[in-house]
Amino acid sequence: MRTGLVIVGSVVAILGGGLVITLFFLSGGTATTSGNSVQGVSLLPGSPYDSVISPSTSVAASITLSWSSTGPATVTLTPAFPCGDPVTYCIDGPPVFSWTNQTSGKATDSHANSSAYVLTASTFATSGVRFSYGIIVAYQPSAPVPVWAWWLIAGGGVVLLAIGGIAIFLGLFLPSGVYSGETIVDTGRRPLDLPPDEYEDEPRPPAD
Repeated sequence: MRTGLVIVGSVVAILGGGLVITLFFLSGGTATTSGNSVQGVSLLPGSPYDSVISPSTSVAASITLSWSSTGPATVTLTPAFPCGDPVTYCIDGPPVFSWTNQTSGKATDSHANSSAYVLTASTFATSGVRFSYGIIVAYQPSAPVPVWAWWLIAGGGVVLLAIGGIAIFLGLFLPSGVYSGETIVDTGRRPLDLPPDEYEDEPRPPAD
């Protein structure tokens, strides 16, 4: 076991896991909502009803409109932006919701990215029509992480986790001393490939 390699691998793996966890915290967040409702607006032929809906200064996630009337009505919800002096609101593109000669409707736009909307209701009924509506806006309290940043952080976290895991595995199962020099042990025996000593077979003089 190589303790140093295990420690280094653990630190790298912790850093990688921290990046992944941080990414989910940045990408998430609890969505909050705001609502607005109006009841019993009187609609007359040739007199449309207009209302400016400003969802939030934060990043909107979705906008839902539900409405009903006592007679046929035409209802639209259109993106708008501040303009003019004094400030008013100008239409910015086609309606996100549109109903023609209906008595009720409900729809959700999950890509609400406009700073304001204009709600318009009108009727061609010969008698007065009562119009009611409710709008719910859900938005994130902070801007979401860009796609390129999400993948960059996620890729870095995964790479660090992989490197840390490999280092921990090697540290646990790689024996220590693999790269150290071999220890030569003197057994007192002559190697077989060495020639005999020159005087090994000569008789020794008798001891006194």
